[in-house]
Amino acid sequence: MTLGHTRLAFFRQSAAAVALASGLFGASFAAAQTELRLHTFVGPSHIIFTNILEPLAAEIAEASGGELTLTLYPSMQLGGGAPQLIRQAQEGTVDMVFSLPGYTSPQFPRTQMIELPGLSEDGVASTTLMWELLENGYLDPEFDGLKVLALWAADDAGIYTREKPIRSMEDIAGMILRSPSAAQAGQIEALGGTPVAMPITELYPQLERGVIDGAMVPFTTILDFRMHEVANYYTLTGPIFGRSQFTVVMNEDSYNRLSPEHQAIIDNATGIELSRKATQAYLDRADESVAFVRADPSKEVIEFSAEEQARILETLSPIYAQWAAEMEAQGIDGRALLAVAGVTLD
Repeated sequence: MTLGHTRLAFFRQSAAAVALASGLFGASFAAAQTELRLHTFVGPSHIIFTNILEPLAAEIAEASGGELTLTLYPSMQLGGGAPQLIRQAQEGTVDMVFSLPGYTSPQFPRTQMIELPGLSEDGVASTTLMWELLENGYLDPEFDGLKVLALWAADDAGIYTREKPIRSMEDIAGMILRSPSAAQAGQIEALGGTPVAMPITELYPQLERGVIDGAMVPFTTILDFRMHEVANYYTLTGPIFGRSQFTVVMNEDSYNRLSPEHQAIIDNATGIELSRKATQAYLDRADESVAFVRADPSKEVIEFSAEEQARILETLSPIYAQWAAEMEAQGIDGRALLAVAGVTLD
C-alpha cells in the first residue's frame, strides 16, 4: 500500500515536471519566434512581389534561422483599399506595407518632388536622389512613425490609351486620363487633359468600359496588371512626366520591439541596395512590357521625339515655381529640396 502511494506521488511529480518543462520550452520557443506581416495591393504574380518581397522574406528567415519570419499578404487580403496601406503601417494594424506615396499625395509633399517634369534622367537617378533626401532628414516629417525599408522610383511615366493615340502634346487636350498622383495630375491639366485619381487596381475596368480615355502610368503595368488587354496605343514619353515612387515601410514600434539581432537582420536586408534592386526590377519589366506590345500587330507603340519632349517640358516648366510656392505655403522649403536635385529657381 505504501509502495503504491509512493509510486503515485512519483508519477504525479514527474508529470508536473514534464508539464512545467514543456510550458517553459513552449514559452521560450514562442518568444524566440517573431512573425512580421506585410500587406500590399499587388497580386502574387507582380514583379515586385516575386522579385523583391518574396526574396526579402526568404532572406530574413534564413538569416534568423527561422526565428524571424515575414508573412506576405498580397491583393489587400487583410482588408481596406490601396490608399489606406500607409496608415495601416503607421497605426500598427500591420507591421509593413508596400505601397505608393502618391496614393496619399497630401501626406508626402516633399517626396512628390520626384514627379516634377524632367527632374531626373531615369529611375536610378531618382532613387539615388530620394535616398540623399531621406538620409539627410529632408523627408522625415512624411514618414512619422515609420521606418523606411525601401524607397525607389519606377520607370518613366508614359501614357496608354484605348481609342485615340497620343502622338503629340496637342493630342492630350480634352482627354480623360488616370493620374497616379496629385503632381502628375497637375501636368495632365497643364497640357489640357482632365486627370482622374485612381489606384492602379481600378484602372482595368475603368479603361475597359471607356469611363476614361487612358492613363499616365509606368509601363510595367502593361504586364503586371494585364493592361495590354484593354489599351491599344502606348506612348513612350521619355523622362518628361517624372516618376511614381514606391516604398516598403515598417511600423516604428514593430521595429523597436525586435531584438537587436533581429533589427540588424532587417537593416542588412533593406535600405538603398534593396531600393536599387527594386528600381532595376521595374526598368527591366518596363522593357519587357514594351517589347510585348511591340510584338502584337493589334497594338501601336509611339515614341515622342527629343523635340517633342523639349516642347512639352517648356510648357510644363512653370510647374517648378508653382510647386515651390505650394511648399512654402505649407511651411516647407521647396527651394532647398530642389537645390539637392541641382535645380535653382530665378
